[in-house]
Amino acid sequence: MSGIATINGRLYLDGEDVAHAADRFGTPMYLYAGDSIVAGVGEIRESLGDLVEVYYSIKANPAIGLCKLIRDAGVDGAEIASSGELVAALRSGFDPSTVLFAGPGKTDDELTHAIHTKIGQINVESQNELNRVDAIAAKHGTVQRIGIRVNPESDSLGQGKIRTGGGAQKFGIDESKVVNAIKLASELEHVEFVGLHTMLGSQVLNAELMLETCKNALCMAARIGEAANVQIKSLNFGGGLGVPHKDDDPVFDLKHFGKRLVEIISFAKQTQSLAGLRCMIEPGRVLVSEHGLYVSRVIDVKESVGKSFAILDGGIHQALLPITANSYRMSIANRAGIQGGTPVLLGGPLCTSADQW
Repeated sequence: MSGIATINGRLYLDGEDVAHAADRFGTPMYLYAGDSIVAGVGEIRESLGDLVEVYYSIKANPAIGLCKLIRDAGVDGAEIASSGELVAALRSGFDPSTVLFAGPGKTDDELTHAIHTKIGQINVESQNELNRVDAIAAKHGTVQRIGIRVNPESDSLGQGKIRTGGGAQKFGIDESKVVNAIKLASELEHVEFVGLHTMLGSQVLNAELMLETCKNALCMAARIGEAANVQIKSLNFGGGLGVPHKDDDPVFDLKHFGKRLVEIISFAKQTQSLAGLRCMIEPGRVLVSEHGLYVSRVIDVKESVGKSFAILDGGIHQALLPITANSYRMSIANRAGIQGGTPVLLGGPLCTSADQW
């Protein structure tokens, strides 16, 4: 994990004693290594160069201070999936024109909020949503830039991933129906079709697998552009870059991914149909998850039927996935690295037996 160190039995994050931070700020809390996050943004920008625009996926962590930090570190914009995330993006200082809105369940109120705010692009996920965006934009007397999220026919992720594309999906418009959606967009007066968006899955740890999905997306964009007789101006590869949750999980090779993706895009843009293509990517957890800690305090220790319990002031309501999926690494901040002691079960403050692990 980046920015973390153990010194004389104490846990440190970016040079900050975690136990002292707990006393200073209170618990439970999320503690992030700001310098490491800024360095991570710099790493992904350097690996992708000027050929790929980087949009922070706010769903990974919508905390205003953290979003401001990532904005100031040099990302091109923000990707949102709700009105709440739009508010977070705006309060963090992102220019509305640099905000992309994705997600299959956008309500009319959310679309109205986005269009009224004049965000940069709405990625529609059905023809019905396309018509709704046009109707709402008409009420506001404006033309809204839209992308079309494609559910691709090809599937390069294989089994066992968090899937958001390929096969029957709630996400996007099936590739076989995208040409009709583009033609519909061209007939509507209050939307402007500017590109395609796709994302096959999330929490991908294999860089080669992710590169294969990007290569397939470029081929798909060329096919769709030719079939629809339009110039595809932009292609959003989505996110999905994963982070290790367990000690034996591999680390996503960001430098290799960036280098190879730039080579793949450069080659693809030699074809006339993709010559002017803007390419985008939406990293989320890869920018934040490895640079933060969830910190909770032991408030009681007890025994029950021969088992020891340490009761914490935080639990599954604040760290649901890591705890319930048993996908977490843990340390005692004021006894870091010290061996021995009595094994205990951990219990959170919620009145449910699910809040223990």
